[in-house]
This record gives sequence, structure tokens and C-alpha cells, in this order.
Amino acid sequence: MIKSIQLSKFNGNPCENLLGNICYITKDKFEDVINLFNRVNSSMDNKSWLKSRDVDYLQGVLDKNGFIVGCYIEDTLVASALCEAPQGEYKDMLIEIGMNEYEIENTFISGFVMVDPFYRGNALHRTLLETRIDLSIKKGIKNIVTVVNSQNIYSLNTILNLGFEIKLEKENEDGIIRYVLYKNLENIPSTTIEITA
Repeated sequence: MIKSIQLSKFNGNPCENLLGNICYITKDKFEDVINLFNRVNSSMDNKSWLKSRDVDYLQGVLDKNGFIVGCYIEDTLVASALCEAPQGEYKDMLIEIGMNEYEIENTFISGFVMVDPFYRGNALHRTLLETRIDLSIKKGIKNIVTVVNSQNIYSLNTILNLGFEIKLEKENEDGIIRYVLYKNLENIPSTTIEITA
């Protein structure tokens, strides 16, 4: 476990004594991520905001020194996100914003953020992004980049409020405008996240 957090809302209503555990997602928990995706996807009006990731993709994230984090309430995964090494279109975007090979090798792509509809309003997106920033710093990563749909105002504001800058506006193959946001992690002190078994 990375840390415990107190949640204050369930299904939009105030609640008490709801504890969540932020932890690393390992291979044995990939099915939880797929189940969370299915719950989140079925509740979304705009399906283009979240791409599906299969078990092979998740394993590839871990194999290439990335990581996946999530928030569990008891045995249920209610939020998750990942950081991965840049590749494919993400690497192309980093080149387009002017990064050299050394900078790219020291960058994580942060994404695949999902929050169960019943647990929205608990700042889980922010908590998981803060956690990914801190864990990236601990791993010696110098930059973190994320991509967000321009219409996803809530996520965009959360990312901007954590010091990211919009570096690029990119239209994808479906005509959707996405922002590429960047944050330099050098000279940012790591917080004191305690990781326990």
C-alpha cells in the first residue's frame, strides 16, 4: 500500500468513515482494472475521453518500467491511473513539443485515469495524479506529460492546477482536439509517501 485516504462522498452524497487505500496495481489485479474500465465506460456520455487498454497493454506498462496505481475500497478498485514510458504517438508528441532523446528517456506519460461513477467528487483524479508525480520523482523521472480531451474541462482544470502547462493542441484521427500538457519534475521535493506491504 502507498497510502490511505479518507473519502467523503458516495454516489454524490456525503458519507463518513469511507477509507480508500492507494496502492500499486500488479499483474494479479489487472482484471480489477478491466472491470473498472467497463463500469466507467458504461456511464460515460462521451466515450472518446477514455481508450480501452487490455491486459497485454497493462503488462507492457510494467515491463517497460512504468507503473499503475489505484484506489481500493475494501476489495473493489474504484479509481486507477498509470505512468508509462513514451512510445508510438506519445513519443511523436514529445518530439513535436521539442524534447530531445535524453529528455524523452526521462519522461513518463501519465494517463488512463478512471474513477468509478459512485466515487466521483472525492478528488480521486487529483490524488492519483499527485501520487503519480511523487512516485515518478522517486524513480528519478524528470518530466511528466499527459494528454486530455479539450472538452474534458474537469480533468483539464485538475491537471492545470497541479502546475502542468499546455504545450501542444493535437487533433486525433476522430477529429477530437486533445491537449498535451507537460510538467518538469526537477527541483520538486518528493512528499513523504510511505509504502507498506
